[in-house]
Amino acid sequence: MSLKSRLHKLAMKLGNNPRLALLKMIQGGLLFAFGSLMIMVANRVLEDSIQAELIALLGLIIAGAGVIWTLVGYLSMSILRLYNMINKKD
Repeated sequence: MSLKSRLHKLAMKLGNNPRLALLKMIQGGLLFAFGSLMIMVANRVLEDSIQAELIALLGLIIAGAGVIWTLVGYLSMSILRLYNMINKKD
């Protein structure tokens, strides 16, 4: 299977369900907000300790996962449009 046909299949799979892509974006945003909240709680509420640092690290990991999940949702929404623009034969 050629690279072009694999890219075409991926574009069709990701781009055909905009509702799912929007749901991924919302979920990623919520994950990011939760991770940021964990970092703020560790910074402002808990006293300085190794436990607070571990909670902040976990919050950073969760926030990073939220950013990646949001990016996947965004790219899923726009990948079919980009694919069609690139392969347009005018």
